[in-house]
Amino acid sequence: MKKILAIAAAGLLTVGFVGCNSKAGGSSEAMDSLSMAFGDLYGSGMGQQLRSMDSTINMELALKGMEYIANADTSKNFMAGLQMGMQIAQLYQGIEQQCGMPINKSLFMKHLREALMKTTPMGQEDMMALQSKIEPLLNKAMEQSPKAIANKKKGEEYMSKLKSDKSYTFTKSGIAYKVLAAGEGKNFSDTDVVKVNYVGRHIDGTEFDKSGDNPVPFNLKQVIPGFAEMIQLMKPGSKVTVVIPGDQAYGPQGNRGIEPNETLIFDIETLGVDDTPKPARPQMPIRPAN
Repeated sequence: MKKILAIAAAGLLTVGFVGCNSKAGGSSEAMDSLSMAFGDLYGSGMGQQLRSMDSTINMELALKGMEYIANADTSKNFMAGLQMGMQIAQLYQGIEQQCGMPINKSLFMKHLREALMKTTPMGQEDMMALQSKIEPLLNKAMEQSPKAIANKKKGEEYMSKLKSDKSYTFTKSGIAYKVLAAGEGKNFSDTDVVKVNYVGRHIDGTEFDKSGDNPVPFNLKQVIPGFAEMIQLMKPGSKVTVVIPGDQAYGPQGNRGIEPNETLIFDIETLGVDDTPKPARPQMPIRPAN
């Protein structure tokens, strides 16, 4: 239905423009009728489209956006800027989602203006050098987000309490683990793909992930550092509970269902090396892509 409405509207629009080009200025009864017909057609079609995208959409706000664009300067220069402005708006949203706090818009626009107005564009090498600075700056911003700071503090408090529990052993990296079953044979190495049963929990005890009915093969070079370290301290048949601080888990960037700098708990059982390794499925505790 939406496709039909779009085609019909496009056809009417073409006819309207052809007819309008023959007269200059003013309005007429025919033009008023045409305007109303267009309004009815577009309103119906766009209403269906918007509601199909989001049933909770605020139509008054959506209408303000439509009117703003529809009544704007239609010169090619302004429209080019408008399109790039939409990209900037998406950048703002993406940074806020990733960093947990909004970008400084006034500083962004100040530097954008200065760079935009330069008559000599930045060279390729300078562009690449600038791009190389973005990732560490992004990581630093994520570390300073309120959630990252709060979760780091919670994790430190949790790990501090564990130190009074003599059943836990702490490693130099900061992970803490309790052995439930020792297992037999040789310890795993970082080149192994290990079959694992596991349950992942937040420090409040709520579960965020598990292996399910079948063990999961994990390439130890592709998992979060604390998980890989723990597996290498285990043998086939080992069972442990391990507590992994945020800097050895998903760090300030977090992951699906994991907040920035969250300390995580895993119950792990190792079943042995997978002799027929397959690509690890995109599941916890796989290290997120950069």
